[in-house]
Amino acid sequence: MVAKKRLIGIVDDELDIVQLHRDALIASGFSVSAFTNPLIAFEHFKINKKSYVLIISDLRMPGLDGIGLIKKVKNMNPAIRTILVTAFEVDDNIFEQYTRENIIDGFLQKPITLRDLVTEVENQLRIHR
Repeated sequence: MVAKKRLIGIVDDELDIVQLHRDALIASGFSVSAFTNPLIAFEHFKINKKSYVLIISDLRMPGLDGIGLIKKVKNMNPAIRTILVTAFEVDDNIFEQYTRENIIDGFLQKPITLRDLVTEVENQLRIHR
């Protein structure tokens, strides 16, 4: 059984996606904070860095992209798990590099089914225990 009490952060500049993913994870028993602005999300993560176990971030966002956000979060808390989400094609070499550097722990390609989202979150949190 995966512990579902610790906090998951979702960051995507599309409000409908944030709400859909947040609601699916909450319905599965997770505690979730959701953000549409990556800069505000980072400030919140910084203040509450011990509370979060997983960050799910879109790749392309205005102000701070998903890789930049994840790098900043990992610098504060290297133990936090991260999932990168994108609708765009990602160069496999770049993804592999970020994986080797322990920046990205998981990857989901949009469109994402809610079942796949919940499964990936559960897998990442099992690894985290």
